[in-house]
Amino acid sequence: MDYESYKPFVLRFNEQPCKESEVENLFAPGLPFALALSSSTSGNTPKMFAKYHHILKEAPIRRSVFDRRDVKGPENSMFCYGYKELKDVERECDQVVKRIPVGIASSANLRMVAGWSVDSDESRMSVIMPGQVSPWAASMINNHRSFLMIHALFCLDCRDLDWFTTTFAPLFIDLIRYVDEEWDTFLSCIKDGTIPDLEGTEHVRAHLQVHLHANPERASELREIGSPFSCVGWAARVWPKLRMLATTGSGPFATALPKVRSILGPTIAIRGLGYGATECHIAVPYDVDDLDTLVLQSEDVIEFLDVAAEETHQNILQAWDLEAGKQYQIVANTRDGLWRYLLGDVVDIVGFDGDDGSPVLKYLGRKSQVVLSIRFPHVLISDSDVVAAIQAMSSEDIIRVHEFTAMVDDRTFPPTVGCFVEGDLGPNSHLAPQKLFDALVAINHKHQDVLDQGHTRLPTIRMVKPGTFMEYRRRRGEKVGVGAGQTKVPVVLLEPATQDWIKERVVQEL
Repeated sequence: MDYESYKPFVLRFNEQPCKESEVENLFAPGLPFALALSSSTSGNTPKMFAKYHHILKEAPIRRSVFDRRDVKGPENSMFCYGYKELKDVERECDQVVKRIPVGIASSANLRMVAGWSVDSDESRMSVIMPGQVSPWAASMINNHRSFLMIHALFCLDCRDLDWFTTTFAPLFIDLIRYVDEEWDTFLSCIKDGTIPDLEGTEHVRAHLQVHLHANPERASELREIGSPFSCVGWAARVWPKLRMLATTGSGPFATALPKVRSILGPTIAIRGLGYGATECHIAVPYDVDDLDTLVLQSEDVIEFLDVAAEETHQNILQAWDLEAGKQYQIVANTRDGLWRYLLGDVVDIVGFDGDDGSPVLKYLGRKSQVVLSIRFPHVLISDSDVVAAIQAMSSEDIIRVHEFTAMVDDRTFPPTVGCFVEGDLGPNSHLAPQKLFDALVAINHKHQDVLDQGHTRLPTIRMVKPGTFMEYRRRRGEKVGVGAGQTKVPVVLLEPATQDWIKERVVQEL
């Protein structure tokens, strides 16, 4: 099954009017709880998937960062519960029987777990959920920058913050960067107890204001500490009780971790959230302190396909058929109606759990034939190869890469891979192109042959303005119309207009 065979059915929800008789029991019994949009990292139109409210089959067998027993004080769960639109499902008599929100998958999943229907949102707008720092209304902001600014404001106002959760590590850096840029504004708001006038907050401003009170003592304390990039370990000084940042920091997000660590300091732990997609949840951390290693745990049925095998039903494997050291595609069979659906994700099986034999895996990236790759006549560079090469190059003496993207650089012949990097230059940054090429050769020796034959040249590396990728997430989020938390920077950038935009932000070429 692929999305093209699923698409005609899910698009029934876009019909005007959307009739209950056309969409009831379409993929699962009843009507969906939500319609989840994919992140469309490749730049294509987001895919839409129906998400149904299911009863958990059994309690999780492994503890995760969502286990509330580990939380000992105020927490900021930075998830967006807003939505792009509501779909009205009508009976033949034009009676609306259900309103279905269209938004990001994390919103749908967390709403389902908590039992938060969109019909009762208004009753929560002026509430701070038990144990949380930010009011519910803060999570109903769809504007990327405003969402982060409001969450940052309530976090700064709370000295006793214990736990911080967000979807991806770069999003935490975005929040801190906004704090740095608007430091004086934040101090003024905390001192006077006022909510700043931000775009896209008109519907929640009054609900937020009732929870923010003048706090001149806290403002003075923050002013004495200084803005985020004024010292290493800033977060530990601002929040002396902060013990944990829970986020996704593996795969392409791993390069952000040194920057995150410099903000947090050495004592605040970073834990992983697990591995999932818009279509389904797949795995949880094997060890909550290991951001890379995961173990299969899903309420759906996950199958596998060897990356070297032909994509046929006969070649699909079960978890007990897998071999350590091999790479496989994820095949999803979900309670939401997907059957043998290829996600396009590739994982590396590193072993098996000693207790129940579940596969232990690491996420590698997208299958190159599916979407993101750099194609030359004589060699193909997958997004996972780009990630591995960038990580191998990143170091204090060359470049400490915070974020990056890549594309074909055909400004001169022969073409090569061109990387756009945000990070800190080291004393030997001039060696970066050669070190990046050496890393690519270590992954695939054909790169050396192609260079020797004159079919390519050394990779190019262009440094972009600080905040470029934060601005990309803001622009992309507003274009797609979904809340903060799901917009990701593609490893390989294919969209021509965005390529031109990135090129305009170059400040130096190595």
